[in-house]
Amino acid sequence: SSGINAEYGGADTDLDAYLCTLCDFAFAMQDCIKKINKHSFNNFQLRMGINHGSLVAGVIGATKPQYDIWGNTVNVASRMESTGKIGKVQITEDSSQKLERYGFRFEETHF
Repeated sequence: SSGINAEYGGADTDLDAYLCTLCDFAFAMQDCIKKINKHSFNNFQLRMGINHGSLVAGVIGATKPQYDIWGNTVNVASRMESTGKIGKVQITEDSSQKLERYGFRFEETHF
């Protein structure tokens, strides 16, 4: 999970750029896991889901506080990950439409 508050996001609050960076990070994680597997003789596998939109964030728990995020945006990304193909990044149609403007290319999948 990742989040940015447009009001307090710092110097770069361009949400499209943030979405592009998140996708670049997902692809970099895939490359990294391949290197780890090669040098450690493991077979770790990643499956990721990306969505963008509004969410609620907060700290829960009195004795062991934890930061968490909730909302439909999070739920959809979670479903994209859990039903996705191993080794792939599942991206919602809305997110893919934004990312196509920046040169990302997608392969449509059907389940």
